[in-house]
Amino acid sequence: MEKDQLFELELKAWNALVGEVRRVPEHLRAEPVVVPNWSTIDLVFHIGQWAGVAADKLEGLARSETVEDDDDWQAQNDAWAARSKSMPYEQAMASALHERDRALRALDAMPAVTHEAESWFKEETFDHYAEHADEIGRYADSLAVPEK
Repeated sequence: MEKDQLFELELKAWNALVGEVRRVPEHLRAEPVVVPNWSTIDLVFHIGQWAGVAADKLEGLARSETVEDDDDWQAQNDAWAARSKSMPYEQAMASALHERDRALRALDAMPAVTHEAESWFKEETFDHYAEHADEIGRYADSLAVPEK
């Protein structure tokens, strides 16, 4: 895919994610029930952290480094979830926006998008956003919150 296509897909998925998050009333965003033991805040922070991983991988690829899969992703997820448990929504979203911006800038800085770069970007941004947007949307649906 070309950069423009990737940016377009990322923006569409980001906007869908944010739309679902906004459906969850602020006073319920810290409830750890979206997925077992994870709140909307936890998922927003988690998504941002994985976008940061994409940024790191793309930056490595741009430096012609060998980029490897993270073997211990569950431990990473657990550590991020522990951090986000005491975090207000605004802080989690600010972190997610920062890491998202890093991923977008890292992709934009690449002279050409290789299959490996496309895969890292796709999996850790728009595919990941869509996965959790669906979960957050189901939670909002369970609260009988209308879609906007």
